[in-house]
Amino acid sequence: MTTLLLLLLFCHVSSPVLYSLTFFTTLSTGIPNIPEFLVTLEIDELLLGSCDSNKKVEVKQDIAKSYCRENPEQLEWYRQMCVHFLPTSIKAYTKILSRFFNQTEGDHVVQVVGGCEWDDETEEVKAFAQIGYDGEDFMKLDPNKFTWIALRPEAFPAELLLDANKELGIQMKIVLTQIFPEQLKKYVKYGRSFLLRKGRIT
Repeated sequence: MTTLLLLLLFCHVSSPVLYSLTFFTTLSTGIPNIPEFLVTLEIDELLLGSCDSNKKVEVKQDIAKSYCRENPEQLEWYRQMCVHFLPTSIKAYTKILSRFFNQTEGDHVVQVVGGCEWDDETEEVKAFAQIGYDGEDFMKLDPNKFTWIALRPEAFPAELLLDANKELGIQMKIVLTQIFPEQLKKYVKYGRSFLLRKGRIT
């Protein structure tokens, strides 16, 4: 089954293929027995790795383990993102959300989904990002303007706040339109060559 999934993921056929890279980030407060912070990485809906607030970084698939052995700097980049950057930024955002909702305590969950899609024929890249709060859609990114769209009335102040942070907007655009697509292309190229080396594609 794993071999079939990898073949579907990395086998290059004559028709154009749309590949995707997606990070799922979840931050929870006050919920026992689950990590406060969890990030997962998927390529074409295949889970490649995760990290959490216990600073545990896991690589999930043999092909991803091999890639990280050959590209240790990539694993270190994910570790730094997981341990330092993402927890700090999302925790700060969670505090802002709780103020908008006049919530000073209780159990809350913030979910952020972000990534890109890449068409290997046209080279077109489409970025996407969405934020959920306590199980409901909250805001989504306009991928053309790189501004936020409120999906419920309570999100409008957060939309204004995020759009006003020009530096954050520039960083987000760089990550979604440059860094993530570069990583996705590397994974796809590596996956194809890895499978060829292992004799799984003829």
